Amino acid sequence: MAWLDLRRLTYFHAIVDAGSISEASRRLNVPQPALSYHLKELEADFGAPLLSRSAKGVTLTEGGQLLVDHATIILAQVRRAEVELCSLRDRGKTDARVIRIAALPSLSNALTPQLLIHFAKTLPDTGHFIIETVTQVARDMLVKGEIDFAIVVADERTPQDQWLAQENLLLCMPANHPDREEIPITLEEALGEALMIPGKGKPVRNLVETLASEIGCEVRVVHEIDGPNLRKQAMIAGLGRTFLPWIAVRDEVKAGLVRYREVKDPPLSRHMGLEWRKDIDPQFAWNMHGILAQIFREILH
Repeated sequence: MAWLDLRRLTYFHAIVDAGSISEASRRLNVPQPALSYHLKELEADFGAPLLSRSAKGVTLTEGGQLLVDHATIILAQVRRAEVELCSLRDRGKTDARVIRIAALPSLSNALTPQLLIHFAKTLPDTGHFIIETVTQVARDMLVKGEIDFAIVVADERTPQDQWLAQENLLLCMPANHPDREEIPITLEEALGEALMIPGKGKPVRNLVETLASEIGCEVRVVHEIDGPNLRKQAMIAGLGRTFLPWIAVRDEVKAGLVRYREVKDPPLSRHMGLEWRKDIDPQFAWNMHGILAQIFREILH
């Protein structure tokens, strides 16, 4: 059996921290003879004194200093392990009461109020954590167990039966833009404009470049701006046109700040999907899918 067990380390560290055996006894609520016994056992196993005793208390020997240095690290690590394990345990308890959802930035403003209204009626005792983030980050959070559900831009990783809705991206411009046409614009014509789109590898960029390649066009990028809200503000400021879904600009259109043209031949279409943690209850997951599909039908039109 190891002679440096946690109880002895705890007692030794407490004696050093308190400055005397009697004060350590009071703080730990452990009888003083018991502390003296374990200290003697430690010194016997070590083969030399660890503390020097005097009327003023105790002082460390060279061996005692080395031991207390190690004890400080070991006991702190034990406390950290206890905190992390308790956090993990408590997270498992609260998961049943808190639904954690990641939503795409272009959707969150319109989606969040509707979700909260629905949950207030159907799950009044359930808390909700809703975060705004992009598809790849949301998927990483699912893997780590940091969220329960992720609303994503559907791709080959998203089973088709988990799709929620289809949305078309519009060519958007500020209200004072010289293009006054209201009829749809072909993708080829739209790509002839100076555009603000996300950086390489982002879903919108991938969609635009894939369709551009299919019709033999290049994409004219004046600014690379990630995030629909940032692109929208830059567009309203007159820095270029951009592709955004209706849900992201509907309020600005109604307020007379933004105009748009639908894109056709081909349209810039994409699907939203719902993905979830692998260990979540399947029935609960499909219930959530149904709820979100209904909300999407309401907010996308």
